[in-house]
Amino acid sequence: MEPTSIYDRLLELPLFQGHSREDLTAILAKIKVDFRTYRANQTIVHQDDPCRHIILLMDGDISISRTSHHKDLTFVEHFAAPQVIGAETTFGLRQNYSHTITAHSDVRTLMLSKQNVIDHLFSFDVFRYNMLNLLTTRIQRSSHMLWASAEHDTLLRFVALMKRNFTYHGGAKQINGGMVALSHMMNDTRLNVSDMLNRLQEKGLVILARKRIDIPHLENIITFAATTT
Repeated sequence: MEPTSIYDRLLELPLFQGHSREDLTAILAKIKVDFRTYRANQTIVHQDDPCRHIILLMDGDISISRTSHHKDLTFVEHFAAPQVIGAETTFGLRQNYSHTITAHSDVRTLMLSKQNVIDHLFSFDVFRYNMLNLLTTRIQRSSHMLWASAEHDTLLRFVALMKRNFTYHGGAKQINGGMVALSHMMNDTRLNVSDMLNRLQEKGLVILARKRIDIPHLENIITFAATTT
């Protein structure tokens, strides 16, 4: 990757927005530049692996998946470069990756070690402010969802479940697992959940297969639920 394209890509990432090219030159001179490439379908990290790096997705597409506590449901979504992965799990009480990250196409990453972040990147005010803004935004979003009222409508319960388990509330998503596991997680009956999903399929909002739900556009389900319940 050419230096100019490295700078351009870094400036698109929330951790580096607002830096000058001079700042980026100084940063790259101080840290160990740890570029790694992965082939399509290769796992980059597993859920619950120790989080020793912030991963910067520089090129390519990835899928991120999160498996429920009982290992019976998996929530999958896709992202294109550039992306920041692991910033919220590098520090704190539980320093483990919250998702399994898999290369969806050939990808290139820049790995920022925790030690480099502490020793070098935190010396740049803009980086510290960006990190603080990223973390507080995610904390506030999670706090807002915790205070949301319990829903009595099955569709609204489904929307709430997706908002809790997907990092971005738009685009293509996938839920893998059985209907029983899904209804248990929603605290609803299997019949209610099945009827609700079939109604969404009739509207073209989901595609149902055996132990799999494909969601072409999550934002369309959220809009539909808001206007019909």
